[in-house]
Amino acid sequence: MTDTTAAPDRAGATRRRGPLVALLTAQYLSAFGNAITIVTIPLYVLQTTGSTATTGLAGFIGALPLIFAGAAGGVLVDRFGGRRLSVLSDLSAGVLVLLVPLLAATAGLPLPLLLVLLFARTVVATPATAARMALLKPVIEGAGARLESANSWYQAAPRLGLVAGAPLAGVLIAATDSVVGMYVDAATFLIAAGLVAFAVPLAPSRKTASGEQGAAAADGPGFFGQLREGMALVKTMPVIGAMTAFVVVTNFLDDAFTPLFLPTYAETVLHDSAAMGWFLGAVGIGAIAGTFLYGPASRSFLSNRRYTLFGCFAAVSVLRLMLYFEPNAIGVTVICFLVGVAGGPLNPMLSTVMLERVPEELRGRVFGLTGAMALTSAPLGVLTAGWLVDLAGLRVPMLCFALVYLVLIAVSWRRPGLRAMDEPVDGGTARAAEADEKPVLHTGPDTPNEEVATR
Repeated sequence: MTDTTAAPDRAGATRRRGPLVALLTAQYLSAFGNAITIVTIPLYVLQTTGSTATTGLAGFIGALPLIFAGAAGGVLVDRFGGRRLSVLSDLSAGVLVLLVPLLAATAGLPLPLLLVLLFARTVVATPATAARMALLKPVIEGAGARLESANSWYQAAPRLGLVAGAPLAGVLIAATDSVVGMYVDAATFLIAAGLVAFAVPLAPSRKTASGEQGAAAADGPGFFGQLREGMALVKTMPVIGAMTAFVVVTNFLDDAFTPLFLPTYAETVLHDSAAMGWFLGAVGIGAIAGTFLYGPASRSFLSNRRYTLFGCFAAVSVLRLMLYFEPNAIGVTVICFLVGVAGGPLNPMLSTVMLERVPEELRGRVFGLTGAMALTSAPLGVLTAGWLVDLAGLRVPMLCFALVYLVLIAVSWRRPGLRAMDEPVDGGTARAAEADEKPVLHTGPDTPNEEVATR
């Protein structure tokens, strides 16, 4: 009797895990394809044009939509649903990537058309990030998994994709040419779209109230009105606003490390540009390890999120301060690995807090807006670091950028918004799904609770 009743329970649990597995697989495929594109597109442009200036222009055009496409896509997620937009985004991006090698092999691909395709590919691919995040919490709850654990699996995808995809892209280019990598990227988009379309169900609220939501979309604010609603929500939720502000500053510091400080260190201090490959690999592997470790560690010594946030960035700061003493290549590789480990828990932790507190019907806008805001400071960090290195050499700017982390932690230590990261949702000890239906958000002891009205 026991065996016959246990079997259906196990089967039911397996079926509930299916959507989460499908969504995670789609995320990993997308990250893997993006990593291949990062390598193949610049090489393709360089091989076909022979111009480094044109290659740089192609990179700029391909990255430019990240500034606005995330925020705009977040509104579309909330208007049309995460599953629908995720599928449409991946399908469109896959077709656009596929057009590059097909046109090059048949009718020809002039440079202006190539730039248009690269721009359009980023425009249509970017909303998939917010769309999959909007789908994540329901499928995690359906699988009976912890938010922290599932988020660590989800957030590891871009890092694992880069570590695995970039070397594979190099092998493909060496064995064939850069065109093959674009076929692989297109295939990953199309497979990801199929997985989400056929294996991830609609959220219950969208299935049961689709008519009401359609009427609300028609009678409610338009595109820019909904975008303003997302901005207003961020303003009324101090925990989200404080985390976003913190990440904007740290992105300014972080994005100068890999593309500028590390290659400059390898070239001017070690006189070995090949060491850059070891540094990048160490950072990536360390970040993967730190991201996966967050799930189990969040039950014990990383259970306090505010201390985790400050502790991780303090560790990153101390590690980067060591570069001031100009260690050898092995020492820098070890430092890079430890920097990756220290930074690994941050993304899954921050996204867990947002999934707990942002109402379902506003998740697309909030994730899109905060992601776009976080990206705005990264180019400024690289430009500022480059100017400082030209002005004062390498050691002083590296020291200053590392010390700013400690200054930021000191300034933010008593911020009530960040203290609210550890406040229970809806007054309960368990962070339950009912929080989406009546989102009373506890922000911190020095600020009043804010009730977010939902349509």
